[in-house]
Amino acid sequence: MAVCIAGALQAQEAPVQLDTVVVTGTNIRGATPAGNAVMVIGAEQIQASGKATVGDFLRELPANFAGGVGMSDNIQGSDSSVAGSNMTGGQGVNLRGLGALSTLVLVNGRRVAAAGQYGDFVDISTIPSNAVDHIEVLLDGASAVYGSDAVGGVVNIILKRSDDGARTTVRLGNATEGGNSQVQIGQTWGRHWDGGGMIVGYEYDRQDALAATDLGIYRSGSDFSDRGGVNWRRAGARAGAAANQFNTPTANGWGTPARRISGGSLVAVTDGVGNTHDAWDKVDILPEMQRHSAFVGFEHEVGAVGLYGDLRYTRRRGTYNQGYQALYGTLGPNNPYLIPGVANNYGVLIDDRPLQREVGVDSIAATIGAGFDLGGSWRGEATLSYSRDEQFRNSDVQRNANIYDYLPTPAGGRVQAPTAIQCSQGLPANATPAQLAYCAGLNYAAFNPWTTEPLSAQVLSQLIGYENLDFASWLAQASFKVDGDLFAMPGGIAKLAAGIDYRRENIGGELDFNWRSTSGKHEVFGTTERDVGAVFAELAFPLIGKDNASRFAQKLDLSLAARYERSSGMGDFSTFNPKVGLDFKPTDALTLRASWGTSFHAPPMRYAYDGVQPITGGNGAFLRADLYRAPCDTTVVPLNGVSNTAAGCTFNAIVVSGGAGPTLKPEEARTWTLGFDWKPEWAPGLRAGASYFNLKVDDRIVRIQAGQLGGILNDLFTKGATPYIGSLEINPGADRVRQIMENDPRYLGQLGAGPVMGPADVAMIVNATQLNLASLRMDGFDFNLDYGFDTRYGGSLEFFNRGTLLKSYEIEATPGAGYVDRLARYSAADGSSPVKLRSMHGVKWYYGNLNASLTMNYVDDYQCVAGCFLPNAQGMPVAATAPVKIKAWKTFDFHLGYDLSDIGGLFRDSRVNFTAINLTNSAPPFFDTGTTAAVDTLPDPYDPANATVMGRSLVLSFDKRW
Repeated sequence: MAVCIAGALQAQEAPVQLDTVVVTGTNIRGATPAGNAVMVIGAEQIQASGKATVGDFLRELPANFAGGVGMSDNIQGSDSSVAGSNMTGGQGVNLRGLGALSTLVLVNGRRVAAAGQYGDFVDISTIPSNAVDHIEVLLDGASAVYGSDAVGGVVNIILKRSDDGARTTVRLGNATEGGNSQVQIGQTWGRHWDGGGMIVGYEYDRQDALAATDLGIYRSGSDFSDRGGVNWRRAGARAGAAANQFNTPTANGWGTPARRISGGSLVAVTDGVGNTHDAWDKVDILPEMQRHSAFVGFEHEVGAVGLYGDLRYTRRRGTYNQGYQALYGTLGPNNPYLIPGVANNYGVLIDDRPLQREVGVDSIAATIGAGFDLGGSWRGEATLSYSRDEQFRNSDVQRNANIYDYLPTPAGGRVQAPTAIQCSQGLPANATPAQLAYCAGLNYAAFNPWTTEPLSAQVLSQLIGYENLDFASWLAQASFKVDGDLFAMPGGIAKLAAGIDYRRENIGGELDFNWRSTSGKHEVFGTTERDVGAVFAELAFPLIGKDNASRFAQKLDLSLAARYERSSGMGDFSTFNPKVGLDFKPTDALTLRASWGTSFHAPPMRYAYDGVQPITGGNGAFLRADLYRAPCDTTVVPLNGVSNTAAGCTFNAIVVSGGAGPTLKPEEARTWTLGFDWKPEWAPGLRAGASYFNLKVDDRIVRIQAGQLGGILNDLFTKGATPYIGSLEINPGADRVRQIMENDPRYLGQLGAGPVMGPADVAMIVNATQLNLASLRMDGFDFNLDYGFDTRYGGSLEFFNRGTLLKSYEIEATPGAGYVDRLARYSAADGSSPVKLRSMHGVKWYYGNLNASLTMNYVDDYQCVAGCFLPNAQGMPVAATAPVKIKAWKTFDFHLGYDLSDIGGLFRDSRVNFTAINLTNSAPPFFDTGTTAAVDTLPDPYDPANATVMGRSLVLSFDKRW
């Protein structure tokens, strides 16, 4: 049964029943999907919400859990963030909290090119808002109709293909903290004619950057002690604009060939801290971003043939400030700024300029199709579509590695050449003649960490390099289907739809960089391609209809659907997915519905690619001596003494990350639902509905992501166990390590600080590759309750309530390990799972040309069960040993709209809207995630998966039809 959400999702306009036939969830022309409710969200609702993009609007949908990808305001370095595989700060959809991979996003019923380095989500931020006619959301598995990815549900964004006249929209927004100003201007023109119509349009969208330090939640930067958290500046961010000297000086002053420095100019670190810096300084939560979008659509009937098509293009560019680079090292004896008499260990903030990351995407999509009569009730439809996303991310990166340049050894072997930073600061006293000659040949300027004067452009280029990543993905799809009447039944006419579908998906990239070499390098990431063919059929049987209805059986519809899909290319597989749906109306006011089916999603092609990708979050293997920590009294692994702090002591570890090869299988799901819709005749304004859903996913793809490893190691060392123990090789032995170092083409060498380590020194290998390892099961309810009535003299009121209530969310990390309750839990090892309840409640008021609404968005409380930190008596971080409660979060949105048509003249057919998003400027619930306890990470005081850090935004919009 189709449900028009007129008001529930911040809808501020009067209810609009769309004339467009709801098609999401079925291939049968003119039918609605038996067994399921489809939410229909009108374009006016999106505009009235004050949200700038489709992604911003859908983020508030209770069943959508923060998009499932690192959104544009989540800039952390995890794999799914803009620093990881997301690349450009795109926006995805994550129905049921299963991840963006398990939500199928369609545009006009067609698949579109995947976004991100892994191609694991659809970037809906490239779709212009003024091109959207409506959005249909199906909260159920639908692989029997659509194939891969339709596990948690389907979001079908329907674009306009015609209009009547011109329309101008202007949207101005501003955040009350930080001044994140936004401008959106749109213009469309369209016309209708006998048998068809068309539309052309353009939309410009721009937002200014929003810095973390402009927001109240970061009011003290990375020092959370005023809220009962850790002062992360003292815990790890131990660098400053004036350098720390990590050994006590032996004199009051030191002479250098360049200048004389007084002892008071340096901070001699005797307390383990010295100068500190704010890791959030000059970090943008939202980037400066501009988007240009243009689109055209048409539809026209020529006799018995109906033609349609659309074309859209988006160009989006953005710039993130990523904070200042903190640099730790030791000056060598050949550096002219060496301080004699002490070890020259330093920590200094390179604050000449913040690191930056420039991102962009060019997205194009086109569809052409035709429907034609085949005789009688039968009709055929053939459709071709093509879409392409070209993405780039150009980043500043510290030049702390050298994996491409090698030097010969006297024994006939080879060793890695010094890095750019090592040459700049001077090599240690035990450097070989070959190493010294290598650095001398580079003609680098010496780096002086002790000065507070600006560094030269040459020195900056030696310390900070570049990593420029380009990825292109495209998808071509061809479909043909027929549908029509089969035979008469007592309840009506049985119908059939059947067809074939073929698509080719392609994704590949290349990288230019110099941060892992002393010269520029170029790498091509192998292109991955997949061909997918499918056949499908769907039957609709009206068992009871108006001709055979009885008093308590007004209607009974049965639908049967099935799809066989076969893939070849990067990972071969075939699947068969059936679905059964049932609608029963005992009375005209009540509809009961049920469904059962199987669904799946194929592994993203980049998961199967196991070639070299020398990039953060890409395929690679590297050794770190300075990053991974254990308790200083541990006996599980040998420690290396490179960095001992209150957060722990370091040990040598090799991380093998990236694609698992073509052995990955699809994730497979089984779903069933029960629900009802009730519209009693005695209360015309009352609408109520609920659906129970039960979902189980097997062969779930998991891997250790960058941001999880700290929590996994914490569990290992504090609890003696972790679900990922099978991915950890503890004390692997020199031969096993040597095999990776010498034979694995992905091995990138030793990164970071610390002395060079050999195979015998490695204490752990972390295999962070994808595996079909886990299972998941969950159940819960979606509900809605709306009541509208006329107050006779004071206009009309409508109260609305909508939400998703989860009863269970359990994960079996490895086969046979047993299911563990993960509902409403945050863990650094696994991130956030869905909370028990997300809902929206509110009231709307209509009075003549005036309308207003107040909406409360609610996120239930939950717990941090692993990876959260508390301060000890000295304010240093200690992992919490008991669950930490994360409070519920309530925000309020207020809207006021007025139709200006009665004024006449220029204001005819125009209206103005004012919206206050997060009216009370409610900050996300605080808890100290710490991200990890490693040096110079960005500690987070909130959970970006269940909240947004943006505060109050005021939006004024104007809409005019010409």
